[in-house]
Amino acid sequence: MKTIRRVLSVLLLSGVVVLATAGPSFAHDAPDQGQAAWLMADWMLLSFLVFFLAALFGFVIAVRRGYLRNLEQAKYHILTIDEEDYYTPDWAREEVTDGA
Repeated sequence: MKTIRRVLSVLLLSGVVVLATAGPSFAHDAPDQGQAAWLMADWMLLSFLVFFLAALFGFVIAVRRGYLRNLEQAKYHILTIDEEDYYTPDWAREEVTDGA
């Protein structure tokens, strides 16, 4: 438990450091030629880091709560659910009577 908290703390701290040290470039600043090449790369990197850390945080929570244990057995649960058949049309359920 302590190791997971330490890893998450290090990741959070490194993310804050990256966000704090990255020099943001905005489109209305009209950057010079050297900075213009990195305008989109900065935003792509920052958005990737945000989504990656959010996904990592969600994955760690799922593992800790046990949602990813016994995945092989979980698929059989859906076969035990008894629900109304919404997909078969009414005309297909009626018994076919032969007019002859």
